Amino acid sequence: PTISGLAPSYRCPDFVIGGQRLQPQALSLADGGMLVSFENVEPPPGIEERYRRTIDDLRAQVVAAEKARHEAQQKASGRKNTLIATSHELRTPLNAILGFAEMLKKEMFGPLGHERYREYASIIHESGSYLLSLIDDLLHLARLDAGKSDLNLDRVEVLKVILDCVKTMEPLAARAHLGISVHIYDGITQIVGDDMRLHQMVLNLLSNAVKFTKPGGEISIEVFRKGANAGISVSDSGMGLSADDIARVLKPFEQTDAGRKAHGTGLGLPLTRELALAHGGELMMESAVGAGTTITILLPIDGPR
Repeated sequence: PTISGLAPSYRCPDFVIGGQRLQPQALSLADGGMLVSFENVEPPPGIEERYRRTIDDLRAQVVAAEKARHEAQQKASGRKNTLIATSHELRTPLNAILGFAEMLKKEMFGPLGHERYREYASIIHESGSYLLSLIDDLLHLARLDAGKSDLNLDRVEVLKVILDCVKTMEPLAARAHLGISVHIYDGITQIVGDDMRLHQMVLNLLSNAVKFTKPGGEISIEVFRKGANAGISVSDSGMGLSADDIARVLKPFEQTDAGRKAHGTGLGLPLTRELALAHGGELMMESAVGAGTTITILLPIDGPR
């Protein structure tokens, strides 16, 4: 096209002057003249070699990055395996400590003589139980993170799982004067899953609700259908969480101030989330400060694919 009074341009053959390849460009002017320009299209000396070196450097960086990533994965995997092995090593003496503490608490071989001894035995048993629970959670998380879910899938009675967990938490709930209600909707009776893991997930959610609900509060458990999934929701009337706190508590060892005061491990929710994912489901959390919290696990009714 004509630009600023210039007629269309014409392509001329390249030619070489002084060892340089020039590409001429001719433009016909509107007054009948012609404007000729020359562009040096010869690459600068050594440019190709510099490009080759740059490409080689980039390739070397990619190889180094890939090697570093692989080594990091191997290192992480090694640590997980070490953690798994160490967890098993720790559980054996801990179970012994718990067993002996239980015997002391019950004074199975005669009176301890002083009330303080009975108190100390209770503290040992309580602390040992907490530590064993922490080790078990770490072990489960490490195995899930390593892709070793080891799910024993079968048809599980959902209501039985929930009632078992309610009975387990009943003494703590009664002590805090908390009401627990259970609602089953949409005719959900069974789902395919790992019975022990389902108990663990529901117990974690219920334990959280009991821990963070003020005395006299209410906890509600609901089971419902959502597409091909069964939903299990645990709602409480507790203090609730901000959006930032929700993101934090779903990460291992991350806790709110209330969580630290309640002596939590910071592993319950992350572990429940990983177990839900292992079942082919998901965990969702809704909360608002001062308005309580609802945590829902959605699990495929027919089990993971």
